Amino acid sequence: MVESVLSVALSEIDISYISGLATKITSSMEHNKLQEKHFAALREKYQVGQHKSAKFNNFLYLILRKAELGIQLTNLEFQWLKENQLFTTTEIISLQQYQATEKERLETELLQLRTKYQITTELELPLSSPVYSVLGKLDAGYTATDSELKLLDNHGLVNTIILIQDILIFSKLKVNYQATKHLSQFPEEPLYSILKKLDKREQLADSEAEWLLENDFDKTLEIYWQQEQERQDKLKFAELKSKYKVSHHPDTSIDSPLYPILKKLNSEEELESSEWEWLEEQELEELIEIERLRKNTILFAELKNSYKATQYQASDPSSRLFKILINLEISKLKKTNLSREFQELFKQVEFQVSEEDINYLSKQGLNETTEIAKQIHFKILKDKYRIMGQLAMNPFYGIMLKLEREERLDPKQVIQLIEEDRLSRHGKIAIAYYRLEAIFYEKEYRRTGNRWNLPSASSNWRKASEPDKALKVTENVNWKKIKESDLSSALLVTRGAAFRDLAQLDKAENCAAQAVECQPNNHQPYTLMGAIYYDQGKYSEGDDWFEMAGERGADDTDDEIERIVKMTKDKEKRREVAEYLLNKDPNRYGWANSYLK
Repeated sequence: MVESVLSVALSEIDISYISGLATKITSSMEHNKLQEKHFAALREKYQVGQHKSAKFNNFLYLILRKAELGIQLTNLEFQWLKENQLFTTTEIISLQQYQATEKERLETELLQLRTKYQITTELELPLSSPVYSVLGKLDAGYTATDSELKLLDNHGLVNTIILIQDILIFSKLKVNYQATKHLSQFPEEPLYSILKKLDKREQLADSEAEWLLENDFDKTLEIYWQQEQERQDKLKFAELKSKYKVSHHPDTSIDSPLYPILKKLNSEEELESSEWEWLEEQELEELIEIERLRKNTILFAELKNSYKATQYQASDPSSRLFKILINLEISKLKKTNLSREFQELFKQVEFQVSEEDINYLSKQGLNETTEIAKQIHFKILKDKYRIMGQLAMNPFYGIMLKLEREERLDPKQVIQLIEEDRLSRHGKIAIAYYRLEAIFYEKEYRRTGNRWNLPSASSNWRKASEPDKALKVTENVNWKKIKESDLSSALLVTRGAAFRDLAQLDKAENCAAQAVECQPNNHQPYTLMGAIYYDQGKYSEGDDWFEMAGERGADDTDDEIERIVKMTKDKEKRREVAEYLLNKDPNRYGWANSYLK
């Protein structure tokens, strides 16, 4: 019984064991199948080809399982994969393991952005915050929009906004001052502060200029030197305006035409014509006078050398010598051909050389200059008195000096010069002489009351080509008080001649007729009457009067006739009288042929 029971119990134990063992065997088999499937799936996922080696498969399976679980592979395992040429598998696992740490890296990068853009740790921002998107754009080099700046402002990120504005300013400054070789967009020192100083045109410290040089910011440094030069120029401009008393002028820019003009004046350089004109337009008389003084000082030295006056030590252009030398120089030039320099001088000085100037030169001991001045003055007087061609200084220079002084000439000398054909009877010298004689006789009449001075004054006014004054001298004569017939005749003859000069022939004839009555044996009234008839075209009657004049002592009637023809302005009338005379006596009046051409 016992044996039966034990036998039965053992059997149950064996059966249970066997049953459990069978279950284990079955479970193991299922596990192996699943493992094979898992390995196959991993091989496919990580792109591993077929390998038969169990050893290979076991280690590979270990590696793939670690990769799948996100466990970092060791360098040994990566090396093994490469040795077995599983390069694709290596890349997939490397990328997968890199992605496994992506969140940590992203958190780190965003933390760096917060630090970069001055966002404090007190402000909690989820990884999905749009603030990070704004910071990312900025870090990529984009410019923040107004809406993005507003977003930052809503988060209270004042310092971040200020930094962004500084970044934008820094970027513009780098472009403007050619410092773009600095790659960082953040306004780092000392470059940022240097560029801001340049933008405000402030002076750099020596250390800042040296920093630019040491860091190869050559173009930026060149801009600074340009600014420094402009700064120095502005200071110089202000100093020069003050020095030359033109601080009132509104121009302050060194680009003003005034600055180079002041520099030239300061260095005693010559101004251009355009600069001179600009000063005149601006009415800067102070500067014009300075430039004029400089030019005149130089010119004075040149003229002293040219006119042999170098022993005169003074160089001030306000001296009388300078004015004299200028007049001498200008007198040699045509007024229409003067340089601008002399045109200016022409406005400043009286254009004439006088005898007083020559006397001044002589008193200064400038003998050579005096002789040169006399020659020039002589030429001036020749031009004034319209004397063409050669003319000896002696005696004509003395004669013209007397005329300039309005002193009477020696009548004998004048008559002799006229007779020698060295002086024109109708020239300017002769006319000036007659004028002075007329004035002299008028004064003598007023001084003495001697009426014989009146016909002399009247006659000289006629010879001076001023018949109106000749008539005026005699128009107030009280004829009733004149007892001398010869004086009456002389007064009537000179009045008649003056009327004839004015082509008032009826009045002239009336005076001549009265003169004949006063003095019938004097040839002068008859000569006047003959001239009047010739003027009227009554030539034969005029000849009768000239013949009666000859009978009474006139020996120049032919000369008078020739003067009549010569002074006739009407060409047809002149031809007419010339033909009449040639028909009358071609030998006696042969000179008339010249008026028929």
